[in-house]
Amino acid sequence: MNKTMSNHIDKMVIRLFIITFLISASVLAYRATKFTPCKEVIFDIKADELVEGKLIKFVDQTKNASAWEWDFGDSTKVSHNKDALHVFRKPGEYTVSLTVNGICFEQKKVIVKAKPFIIDSTKLARFNLPATIKVGEQLVVKDLTPNASTWEWRFGETAGANSTNKVASYVYETHGLKTVSLVVNGDIKHATSKKIEVLPIENTDTRDEITSVTRTIGKQIKDAPDTKPLGSQGDAPVLKNDGPKTAPNISDNQFKNKLILVSRKKLSVDSFKDYLCGNLNMPIIVNGEKTTFLQFCELIQIKNVKIKEVKLFKDSNNCITNITVKRSKYIL
Repeated sequence: MNKTMSNHIDKMVIRLFIITFLISASVLAYRATKFTPCKEVIFDIKADELVEGKLIKFVDQTKNASAWEWDFGDSTKVSHNKDALHVFRKPGEYTVSLTVNGICFEQKKVIVKAKPFIIDSTKLARFNLPATIKVGEQLVVKDLTPNASTWEWRFGETAGANSTNKVASYVYETHGLKTVSLVVNGDIKHATSKKIEVLPIENTDTRDEITSVTRTIGKQIKDAPDTKPLGSQGDAPVLKNDGPKTAPNISDNQFKNKLILVSRKKLSVDSFKDYLCGNLNMPIIVNGEKTTFLQFCELIQIKNVKIKEVKLFKDSNNCITNITVKRSKYIL
């Protein structure tokens, strides 16, 4: 019985093999009769420019082509048309490939540009700007943009935004051609920039300023009816050292802030008396030029200069014996 079953299985295997062979041969014969040779795949791209969102036409010009598969390299559906229409939704580089008759293949790289931005003139930031201004003068600008709710002003002298108000003011410290820009409602694409020429101040040399102030103070002291010089310093008075033997402590920055208050006429020079141990007429250095503390206080009240840095020198009793000051040009 086992022999009979074995013979039966062998016959079934042989029949299955014969059937499979016949089917494969039929398929190959069919393909051979239907096969159309193609030596080279050729296709063109029909578009004025390759831009995201714009319809692009791909045209096959391969000879003897009867079947097509277009792959546009952007994970979209394959097209089986002879001439394919396609829209790329994002800018970038894509590889477009065409398979003809199932065996012939060609591909091209295409670069799709971003859709050009069209400026809406109604959204542009609006403001008026004078052609020129001098260093130290206050520039005031006002936004004129309809429906604006937020503002960012930049005046071309610092990296960050200088004002977030509708009406902004700024004082330039350096001369030259500057760019004033305004962004409203956070819309950078509709920002507006304008140029302004910042002119230097005439006669801004530190030595001339101090000399002028020194002469004015000297003349005032000389003309005063009951004023007598107390030393050998010419017209400038030497004030009596009637301060404390040990001076109270004050930092460089605290001293600078007090000088700023003096420049704004909110603090008197006498407020420094204890720190200088009474010597308000002590010599100091301002931007490398020698003057006195009294003369410098007079200068910053008249010209309202900007103080950048102050360095104090003290003795064993904590008295300030010398001061160096770095300051910029005028501000208003």
